[in-house]
Amino acid sequence: MLRIVYANLGYSREIDGSIGHHVRRGHRHVFTSKRVQLRSLAAVRERLRALRPDLSCFVEIDRGSLTNGFFDQLPALQEDHHTTVRIDNKYGADKRFGRLSVSVGKSNAFLATRPLDCTARYLSAGKKRLVYDIEMSGVRVLVAHLSLRYRIRCIQIAELATWVGERETPTVVVGDFNLFRGARELEPLLRDGRLVHANAQAGPTFRLGPYRATLDTCLLSPILRERAEVEIIDQPFSDHQMIKVDLLGIEAVDRLDEPVLVATPAAA
Repeated sequence: MLRIVYANLGYSREIDGSIGHHVRRGHRHVFTSKRVQLRSLAAVRERLRALRPDLSCFVEIDRGSLTNGFFDQLPALQEDHHTTVRIDNKYGADKRFGRLSVSVGKSNAFLATRPLDCTARYLSAGKKRLVYDIEMSGVRVLVAHLSLRYRIRCIQIAELATWVGERETPTVVVGDFNLFRGARELEPLLRDGRLVHANAQAGPTFRLGPYRATLDTCLLSPILRERAEVEIIDQPFSDHQMIKVDLLGIEAVDRLDEPVLVATPAAA
């Protein structure tokens, strides 16, 4: 079995999306103390220890910024059994921000326990553009965090559909797609039958007060959907829920003898 976990960590601000949290903890969007971040990250780490995923994918993780006291969050999640660790600027490989920019440090990341190949790709439109293109145990995994703007999101989804069509490999596409207009936005990714919406009936993944929506998305090749178990898991430390995907019948590959740390240089 191959187990994949995806989560939007909300920069570990410990805001669960409730009105009470937004009122009492809204200041954390301006600055979040290291104590709060460590408490939130410890909850994520304990969840990962319980689930033991082969691949853990994160969006909205901070590599160190003005708003979090320049604290690098990923090492708080990394453990000895993680043989590949990667974190990248989500805005663009060529982006360089000043130390006091609100964008510096804002990243996506993943932790893996099996050998893999990975490319960090960037969509042609939008501000949030990073897509991880990972291949592990014969399964391709694309991890994305798409734009809040509908017009830009449409361009990004169409480009993702083109990327999915590059190979015939069984594929998982997962991430925060910000589907504020509903699942119909996914039509370019679904129309040719290469992918199906695996969490369409699994319940909402985002909360803002009484508002609920399925913003976080898991798409699977039909051959994977036939043997997949998808679960939405509560995250009390974020306004997004975690998605767990178990792909049954995927054979394990021997673990690497030595850890591999892959990370782009810190933004200037």
